[in-house]
Order: sequence, then structure tokens, then C-alpha cells
Amino acid sequence: MISMRQYSLHPNAYQASVPPVFPTASLVGFRGAFSAASLAAFLGMIMLLFLILGCSAPLDEQGVVARVNGEAVFLSEIEAVHDLKYLAGMTHQVNSLPRLREEYGAVLTEILIQRLVARYLADHGLAVTDEEMEAAEMVVRADYPEGAFEQMLIEEYIHLDRWREQLRAGLNQNKLVQKVLRPSISIDYLEVDAYYRERIADFYLRPRVRFLLVQGQERDLVEKVLELSATEPDPDVLGQRFDRVDVHAYALREDNIPGDWQALLSGLEPKQATSILSRNPDGYQVLVLLERTEGRIVDPAQAYPLVERILLESKLREAFDAWLTEALRSASIQVNHQLLARE
Repeated sequence: MISMRQYSLHPNAYQASVPPVFPTASLVGFRGAFSAASLAAFLGMIMLLFLILGCSAPLDEQGVVARVNGEAVFLSEIEAVHDLKYLAGMTHQVNSLPRLREEYGAVLTEILIQRLVARYLADHGLAVTDEEMEAAEMVVRADYPEGAFEQMLIEEYIHLDRWREQLRAGLNQNKLVQKVLRPSISIDYLEVDAYYRERIADFYLRPRVRFLLVQGQERDLVEKVLELSATEPDPDVLGQRFDRVDVHAYALREDNIPGDWQALLSGLEPKQATSILSRNPDGYQVLVLLERTEGRIVDPAQAYPLVERILLESKLREAFDAWLTEALRSASIQVNHQLLARE
């Protein structure tokens, strides 16, 4: 059986690098940086709107869980997306009824939002084309040897049509972000500068230390590697020369170095080494200081791209919140009353 982690099976694996905006951290459909608590809040908001606006209504059609602008959402669809999101590639376990209910509610929320986005894009001439779908699928399939993609779907009990639906949902996400939300957002230098100065402590790089750890059971071999390290600091090269000696390079914050090592390194200059230590069961050890970097504040020019991205992500979330609120006001949504009932 092929491991799920070997290849990019999930529909969002093809996606261009865009900031996470949508209210779910799922691996399918609308991905995002929101926590489970945030997703629950969105679900609660939608359900509250259903109650306030009278959007919920009895749905007597068999298998229909909800309708979005007249388009049915079937229980089988929720089950399929749930399996792809929560079960694919993971150890199967029996969930409690409340947990399962919460997961199904989260999936329903995703699907409702997906339908709203798809309708909006279609109404504005931005619908994902078949050519775009085909190109995106080919990108995912390119990660697999011939025939492995289909075999993966079979082994993970994933229906190709359902997978493609989530692939299209991911493309819709990108289009909404790139064509609708992003053009409405601007970030000027003054905003970046203000963010940087207000959070200057976050841009402090703590002192760091680069050093080698040389260890082996034979003292004479450890000494030879130590001599070579004066002219060859590459641990891979040193390790290849002496297969019975382990050589590891570390680059750690000074406060993350183990206390005893920190004490040994504190009095060294670059290229200097500690005395050879005898420790069981690792045998003989020696530390070689390579470089010590003083703590410093990242200058504004270096920090600018990072701050700009942070501000962009924040503004995109706000823009999406506003878009979703407006979309819900004008949408016709019906949800099965049984889903709204609290036990």
C-alpha cells in the first residue's frame, strides 16, 4: 500500500501560494489558518443567521441536508468530504457522536461557503473553466508514478468525482482571493513601519551559536576528526572520512543549548574545541565552536516583506469576513431543522 504522505493527494496540493483566508484548516476545499474554535464560531454565525433570518426550513427530500440558492447539498456529499478531510491517510478511529456531529457541521459550513463562492464567481464571469480544472489536476497527477494516483484513490476509498469537486473548490478559492479580495486591499509603507515599531521586540534575533559535535567509541579517531575539523568544518565530509565517528553540526539559539554544553562553549573562540569528554554510552565527545552570532534587531528593510505579508493576511481575512456576511444576507439557504436541534 502506498503511503498517503508520499504524494500530494489532497486537492489543494496544486494551489498557488496565497495567504490562508478561508475559515478552515482542512486539507481539502477552503484551507486556512483559523483554528477549530474559529471554525466553530463561523458555523455558529451561519446557524444564527439561519434562525434570525428564517433561512432554515423543513427539508423533506430524502438525503437532502441543505439547499443553497436552490442547489441541494446531499448527506452523501457531506460524508464523502468528511472522509476525505478527516480520515484519508489517518488512523481510523471511532469518534463520539458529539465529535462526529461537530465534524459534519464543519464540513457543511465548508460546502455552504463553497457554493456561495462558486455562485458569486459564476455571476461575475469568473467561473473556473474546464481547462483550468484539467491543468490543476495534471499538476497533482504529476507527483505520482503512472497509475499510482488512481490506485491511491481506490485504497483510500476516495471517489474521483468528489475529489474533483474539492479541487474545483480550491480553484474557486484562489480566484476569489486573486480576482476579488486582493485587488481591494492596499498596504502602504506607513502601515508597515507602524507595525514594525509597535512590535519591535518581535524582530529581535537572539544570539545564536554554530558548533560541531564529534563523538565515537575510539578516542584516537575522535582526535583525528577534531584535527581535520580545523580545515574542514563540513560534518558530512568529516563523517564520510571516518564511518565510526558521528559528526553533527548544530545552529541553535544560545538559550536553547543544553546547560552543560552551553557552559563548555561559553569560553571558546571560533575554531576552538573543548577537551575530549568521556561519556557513556556515546563514548568520547568533543565540541567545536564554529561561529557565534550576537543578538540583533532585524532592520526595517529586511522585515518589510514579512510585515507586509502579515498585514495582507489580516486584511484578506477581514475582506473575506465582509464578503461572506454580504453573501449570506442575499443568499437563500435552507438547512434541515434536525441539524439545528441541540441535544
